[in-house]
Amino acid sequence: MGSILKKRRRNGRPDTLFVGSLAKGFAVLQAFRLGQRELGSADLGLSEIAKLSGLDKSAAQRFTNTLVELGYLEKDLRTRRYRPAIKLAEFYYTYLVSNRLAEIAMPRLIEASKAYGTTVNLCEPSGPSVIYTIRIPHEKSFYRATIPGRAMPAFCTAPGHVILASRTDEEVNEVLAASDIKPMTKKTVTDLRKIRALIEQTRQNGYAITVEQSLPHEISTAAPVFNSEGRAIAAVQIPVYMPRWTVEATREKIVPIILETARSVSGSYFEES
Repeated sequence: MGSILKKRRRNGRPDTLFVGSLAKGFAVLQAFRLGQRELGSADLGLSEIAKLSGLDKSAAQRFTNTLVELGYLEKDLRTRRYRPAIKLAEFYYTYLVSNRLAEIAMPRLIEASKAYGTTVNLCEPSGPSVIYTIRIPHEKSFYRATIPGRAMPAFCTAPGHVILASRTDEEVNEVLAASDIKPMTKKTVTDLRKIRALIEQTRQNGYAITVEQSLPHEISTAAPVFNSEGRAIAAVQIPVYMPRWTVEATREKIVPIILETARSVSGSYFEES
């Protein structure tokens, strides 16, 4: 979390437009995502907020109390613990309602999901991660797989690979350097040379398939959504699961759907850009 609190620099000089106190407020909010990821709960005490945000306890208390007063956090008066409040959902709505790419993609993702009754997602890049912007779940999806907004590391996910495949080698190296390269499953590839080889293979194929890289039993397929400059600005992703699906069946049935869906989204986005 410390990275959000580092002083920003422009051309080697401190960025005088960077407001450190605002960054500290966001560090407190991001602590709840880290708490869910690392502690299994977004219900945090003040000491946990301080540790996860990188703030001292006094600063964490001031910023947390301010966010409670503004309605973005809730405090349980009995346990004295904090949790995200409903008002935070307004930010996600504001983002999506102004996201023309998501609007273009939505009906096409719904149509793609009908072919085999699969989940279909739209993922967009954010630093070393990809974020699930839209999720069209199938009827048996578990709850967390239906919620937009989840961030996953680009280095070990099919959406991440197709987005990185459109970047220069220098940009890929920057993303990998900023990534927390650690295994998410027993089969996650963490060797940098092998990760780069997988990205290069994706460049050649025009799509990515990863097997149990971020979730056990998952075969994840993704294809890039391009802007007019040929740069991937998003990825369409379809996850399927073993043993019902094999890699061969995924390549035969899912790849054509995902390529066509991504091309359709790209084409419509071109026309409006």
